[in-house]
Amino acid sequence: MATNKINPTQIDEENPEWTAADFKKARPASKVLREILPEQTAAKMLAQSQAEF
Repeated sequence: MATNKINPTQIDEENPEWTAADFKKARPASKVLREILPEQTAAKMLAQSQAEF
C-alpha cells in the first residue's frame, strides 16, 4: 500500500489542510454565493457552473 508523503515545499501555513470539522461545517456554493453576492451575479455564476457539467 502506497503512503502519501508530505512535501515540505508544498505546505501552506495560510491555508491548512481541512479537518473533519471543516468539512462538517462546509456549505454548498449555491447557498453561500446568494448570501455574499448580488442575486443576479450569484445566479449567473451558478448557471455557468451547471452548464459545465
